[in-house]
Amino acid sequence: MHERGAGRVLLLERGVGEMTPGIITLPFWSMAAKLPDAHLLSVNISGDSAPLQLGSKAEAIQADLGALLSAARVGDGA
Repeated sequence: MHERGAGRVLLLERGVGEMTPGIITLPFWSMAAKLPDAHLLSVNISGDSAPLQLGSKAEAIQADLGALLSAARVGDGA
């Protein structure tokens, strides 16, 4: 893990499937647990389960990522 400056960190999992736990999921869970101001947000069309061991440091949204980003752009006035 690289050193970083002070501040909050958002770890954003986008469309991560069950075949990649060692590449993306587990390292993100580990970073969220270790960094005091980190938060994990998982966006996936097929599930909305956040790791229970991270408690309030993790959230999951079951949504189509393309639709979610389009809605965010419209809500932003862009």
